[in-house]
Amino acid sequence: MDALRSVPVVALVLLLLGAVPLRAAHGQDSLDLSQAIMRARASGPLRRMTDARRQVGLGQVAEATQWANPSLEWRRENLGSPLLPDIFATAYIPFDVSGRRLALRQAATAGRQRVTADASADQRDGELTVARAWLRAAGAHGALDVVAQQYDALREIARVDAERLREGLVSEAVGLRTSLEADRSRVALVAARHEARQARVELARLLGVDEPSLPGLASLTPPALPSAPDSAAATASAMAHRVEVQAREAAVEEAQRRVAAERRGVLGEVQLQGGTKETGGFMTGQLGVAMPLPFFNRNTGARQRAAGMLNEARVMRDDVRLSVRGGVMSALAHYDNVRRAASDAATFSVRGHEVARIARLSYREGHITLTELLDAERASADAMQAQLRWSADAWLARLELERAIGARLSADSPLDLPLLVPTSSGR
Repeated sequence: MDALRSVPVVALVLLLLGAVPLRAAHGQDSLDLSQAIMRARASGPLRRMTDARRQVGLGQVAEATQWANPSLEWRRENLGSPLLPDIFATAYIPFDVSGRRLALRQAATAGRQRVTADASADQRDGELTVARAWLRAAGAHGALDVVAQQYDALREIARVDAERLREGLVSEAVGLRTSLEADRSRVALVAARHEARQARVELARLLGVDEPSLPGLASLTPPALPSAPDSAAATASAMAHRVEVQAREAAVEEAQRRVAAERRGVLGEVQLQGGTKETGGFMTGQLGVAMPLPFFNRNTGARQRAAGMLNEARVMRDDVRLSVRGGVMSALAHYDNVRRAASDAATFSVRGHEVARIARLSYREGHITLTELLDAERASADAMQAQLRWSADAWLARLELERAIGARLSADSPLDLPLLVPTSSGR
């Protein structure tokens, strides 16, 4: 046992169990969660895709509400005959006597509100996607730090124990165990590097940059977890602020306006006609009215389609309301569980270091074997990685709750970013 307490081994044990995850410095070249979301909001591909979809949606809404263009006709008759030519110049002006176009334009106002609110919801979902990608990447890089330092320490211990085995200072089982642990940690290091690289590549893609140009990531630390509102207040906030609800309300109003428009469409647009006519060498004027008679086509198909769209819009509105209420309850429950576990989970790393310190002291005094020491070191590394995972889960719990209720939990949010609202919906 005196040989086990030799100075080189103690030094290696100090190196092994004193290893802590490397943390990225919060410098100018580090990318934290808030900066990642701001980049995504400003110019990320998900933002650009949302803008493109908004443009398409607004164009589709406006397409059906354009006023019909007037027509101008010039016509010459009696060509190739001994009669003097008849020359007509006529203007045709459509006139919406039923008010269908007016109803469609009112539907377009609600349609623009719907498109804008849907785009805002899509943008918020895109920002959450970027947040999840950043948390995954930061967690993977933190885990890589833990595995890398564990591998370096185990490799050095395996090398020293191999020399001591040749000198007969340790048993063959001890030398084999340390060699096995070093090889296992090397395999884990390869997997951790691949996971970290994949997570970084995915984050770069969502930010619209090449992976080499992506700056280093800031350390993953737990968020502030302020008190959440009660279920009634949270639900009321969600129904008032969630843009998904506003979008579906606007969709119902838009569909109602379209039903009214198609009902008025039984009577088509009247055309006012006016112009000049030159016949027999005399110039005269002309005036007329053209009106389609709804004998065969009473706009039945369009009215049926509009009624079906209204029913669908109402069903979707009710479904979104139920989904929002359920989402609020689920997010509140998860957030409450995360807050309750915060006092324990936030100390995983500290307690892991304490386990390592006690094991190191016991090993120095000859109370535990090397195998037990390595098990304690593994437990310490697992604890540090568990804290990384919990930090990511805590961030997601907070972000998803804020997403669910449509509001920040406190004025001093770690993410100084306003929640999205429809900027031009008028609601």
